[in-house]
Amino acid sequence: MNKFLPFFVLLCVTTLFAQNRVIAYFPHWAQYSQFTPKDVRYDLLTDIRYGYLTPSGSDLLFADESDKDNFLALVSQAKAAKVKLTVAVGGLGSEAAMKEAYESKNFAEAIKKFQNEYKVDAFELDGGAISAEDLPKLLKQAANLANAGITVSIAIPGTESLASAVSGADLSGIDNFSLWFTDEASASDSQVKPNSNTSKNIRILAAFADAGVPKKKLVPILPFYGKSFYKASGLGSSHQGAGSGNDGVLQYKEIMDKFNKKDAYSVSFDESSKSEVAVSDNETIVFNGIPSVKAITEAVESNGYGGVAAFDISGDRREPIISLLVTIGQVLRPQVDYKKKKK
Repeated sequence: MNKFLPFFVLLCVTTLFAQNRVIAYFPHWAQYSQFTPKDVRYDLLTDIRYGYLTPSGSDLLFADESDKDNFLALVSQAKAAKVKLTVAVGGLGSEAAMKEAYESKNFAEAIKKFQNEYKVDAFELDGGAISAEDLPKLLKQAANLANAGITVSIAIPGTESLASAVSGADLSGIDNFSLWFTDEASASDSQVKPNSNTSKNIRILAAFADAGVPKKKLVPILPFYGKSFYKASGLGSSHQGAGSGNDGVLQYKEIMDKFNKKDAYSVSFDESSKSEVAVSDNETIVFNGIPSVKAITEAVESNGYGGVAAFDISGDRREPIISLLVTIGQVLRPQVDYKKKKK
């Protein structure tokens, strides 16, 4: 027997697992739901992304300065757990500042200064609600940062119009290319639709791959929250505005709590969209649960995409049997022990 064969097999297995990234976002507003870095299950993750920073001249500013202590704790704890820490720059509401940054010669200086001060591993440029016209500018700035030795990713809405806009772009320096598959459902629409249509999202991932984005760089960002609609009777039905939750938004763990209470919900899986629907006498909730998250994660694994990202980590339930992070991990990182730890 070749004495190098066991080593070769081990190397192949290790490489395979290393390609399957399980990523979670830690937004600055998690502090207001009493979720802190000590609550992160680092053993379930390969990467964590802190959000958000806003570019301002030659500086990157915290979107919420009051969360800086949490950020510092996250940096320390992620390093101790050997989890890659990326800082997200931009996001919804920061489009104007990001647009200026795309053209700014100071942007790379701001990135490097922040990295030197806080020792983070990488940066993500979040285009927010970016247009197809502005996307090439974001990609160019990402390439500039990569050429300067900075590990950089981008995050943009997962739409087919943006898929066509990346065709022919040089993406070789980008670490990964994340697609937001969130917030499809809105109270401004006359009828209820899925908050994240898994079937369509799988097609959009393929569209980006067909446009030239290397599959190993593509990462879907999945919502760990759902939307509620008052007096709706299911998908396609009319409604009377937002239902329960924070302006109709419910974290996944809050939805699971509702199913354990007196209010009776009929929960079903819509095969067409591969998404979950819960209907009570007063409202309809559209969300992503274990079947839909498993479906897109299996598509990621079978097609060789880069991994799956959760938005956000504070919305999950900790019990392994209903945890969405565990659902993702069991597909992408089966070598991890997901059994509930004894206290």
